[in-house]
Amino acid sequence: MALRAAPRAAEATMVLTRLKLVDFRSYAAAEIEPDAGLTVVAGPNGTGKTNLLEAIHTTIVGRSHRADADAELVRHGAPFARVRLELGGATTIEFVLPGVDPPAGVHKRLQVNGVSRRAASLAEVARVVLFRPEEMLLLVGSPGDRRRFLDGIVAQRDRRAARDLIEVSRVVAQRNALLRAIRAEEAPLDALAFWDEKLALTGARVMRARLEVLAGLLERIGPLHDAVASPDEHGGAVRLAYVDGLKEAWPDRSDPSERIPGDDELAAAYRLRIADMRQKEAWNGVSLVGPQRDDLRAELGGRDVAAHASRGQQRTIILAMKLAETDLLGVDGLRPIVLLDDVFSELDPDRASRLSALLTRRGQVIVTTADPGTLEGARRREAAVWRIEDGALVPEA
Repeated sequence: MALRAAPRAAEATMVLTRLKLVDFRSYAAAEIEPDAGLTVVAGPNGTGKTNLLEAIHTTIVGRSHRADADAELVRHGAPFARVRLELGGATTIEFVLPGVDPPAGVHKRLQVNGVSRRAASLAEVARVVLFRPEEMLLLVGSPGDRRRFLDGIVAQRDRRAARDLIEVSRVVAQRNALLRAIRAEEAPLDALAFWDEKLALTGARVMRARLEVLAGLLERIGPLHDAVASPDEHGGAVRLAYVDGLKEAWPDRSDPSERIPGDDELAAAYRLRIADMRQKEAWNGVSLVGPQRDDLRAELGGRDVAAHASRGQQRTIILAMKLAETDLLGVDGLRPIVLLDDVFSELDPDRASRLSALLTRRGQVIVTTADPGTLEGARRREAAVWRIEDGALVPEA
């Protein structure tokens, strides 16, 4: 049975009314009041534009897309950093990040209206979508990039799934440590039984959550592709396929646009595949089965986009994927804040114009740019413009 037609995105957006930074990245102190529609932050490269978007994104999702350690987000020499987001409806999110040598009593802390919260629960308050120049290579980059794309949506849509993503990483790490011990003949093979079952159960939930996201993307990506594409590219059959490693252990595999498998079905397939691969895993000392090894493939006209599509076609599909992410996150919650980090510099003028028109109909959008052309276009749209001058944010009159 086909899934129902794609529901409309939510009309309400939790608008960011003020961002305040203290000792975050390059900023000793900074403050900006974004418009409820389009806001453009302009300045030469290297002046801290990306840091502003990183502060918003990190606070809402609970981790940085650029830093390996929280201390990297703290201004050099400062004991800690503080990010404060003031949202419409009298909601305030505050994120404190300790530096390399924080004062006694200072620890990582996320609070909503003064009450401590876990990052996994923040999607009930605010959601965010980030467009980065690096994502223009999403379809030809590593499988890990595409898994992070899916998992970023999963984590903001479902609190339990967000916890499962953390748990499956822990399970794989523990299982890998045990496999290394088995390879060194320091542990018996049957010691894997506990972690095998944990991987089957948690991996099944993670894969099912990803497939649900994929089904939502599939419902939306075709029309969005045509909205971004040039006229001669309209009507191209764009498909996204989930590439799992279950192989013959899952004979009832189905298209996620037609049927989402249950946790029990996937867990049973994982148990079979894990059993089939046990000896090989023991020999290699690493887990070869699990959602940590899956991938996402895009097809255009039945051909793999990574191998056969032009750079322009790839970028059009990626933009459609990100727009679909934006709409999907708004279906069962508040419409997300959209952040574009100098993305227009990666696009030809026609695609940039179409993307801009589509995004301005999707709630609050904050764009960074070093391109005067983008700035002029923003002024024509009566966007709020802020400039970075001598490390300070200054609104344009």
